[in-house]
Amino acid sequence: MRGAHTIPAMREQDIMAVITSQRRLTDPRVLLGPGDDLAALLLQRQGGGGALLLGVDQVIDGLHVHAHAVSWDRIGRKAVHRSLSDVAAMAGRPLATLAAVVVPTSAEVAEIEALCSGLNAAATAWEAPLVGGDVAIQRDAGGPLTISVTVLATADEALGPVSRGGGRAGDVLLVTGHLGGSLKPDGTGHHLDFIPRVDEAHAAADLLGESLHAMIDISDGLGRDAARLAAASGLQAQINMARLPLRAGAGAMDALQDGEDYELLMAVDARATVPASLEGRHGRCPLTVIGSLGTWEASTHRVVVTEPGGTQLDGSKFGWDHG
Repeated sequence: MRGAHTIPAMREQDIMAVITSQRRLTDPRVLLGPGDDLAALLLQRQGGGGALLLGVDQVIDGLHVHAHAVSWDRIGRKAVHRSLSDVAAMAGRPLATLAAVVVPTSAEVAEIEALCSGLNAAATAWEAPLVGGDVAIQRDAGGPLTISVTVLATADEALGPVSRGGGRAGDVLLVTGHLGGSLKPDGTGHHLDFIPRVDEAHAAADLLGESLHAMIDISDGLGRDAARLAAASGLQAQINMARLPLRAGAGAMDALQDGEDYELLMAVDARATVPASLEGRHGRCPLTVIGSLGTWEASTHRVVVTEPGGTQLDGSKFGWDHG
């Protein structure tokens, strides 16, 4: 198309900037629109209102998984869990899911059956039944397997949706679990079999209450996602590298930039009593203080990472881009 703009040199964050700059949300039912983990809509019900959370996420062969190297039930499970991780990031409760799948021409019946099994099993396990979707077949012989999962959830009744933008100067930054090394070179690793921190988010909301100011799930690397939380709150994230909880075999730089961890980063009132762990589906999950939020000036980095020797790095540069 003559004069059309192309995007080969653009990054995911560049495209998101275009989307958010053009949003014009005037409907009073929209509590949160583009730019957070999920959208939030106000539901008017007899006897009071409530918030419905909605979001969508993708798994694309060659970008998020290597479909030739793993069983397709694990791909289906990851696709559902990615969307449920966004539910956890807002302390929501899963309600239902829908899946749209574009199948490559090379797919075998057994692979499609495994994919459907993984999608259904993951959705059922989290009481978010798969209630519909869409299926298409690639026309291009080289077109990849693509799965898009839409999730519906309800917000916490006491706190409402926990957004990225509620952080306050002086808050401590906490992270669940361990970071780094999630995606191995052969395509396997934690990213395929992670458990979304839905239960841990509920536990944090119950224990911390209004002291839980902001939250995001770590899918693109701690550095980049900490920058998103800090920017949404108008603040600076200050991270102590020595405090980062590392996955076995991972280093501190892996924790900052690898992505696909699906842990939670929280901003919590410094006066709150912070537990050492949170109850999860498979036992206690460690909770680690890794830094704090402070005031930000345009001339400074959005994320400052302090190395053990005192050197300070621009942490917002570290992360993984879906592109």
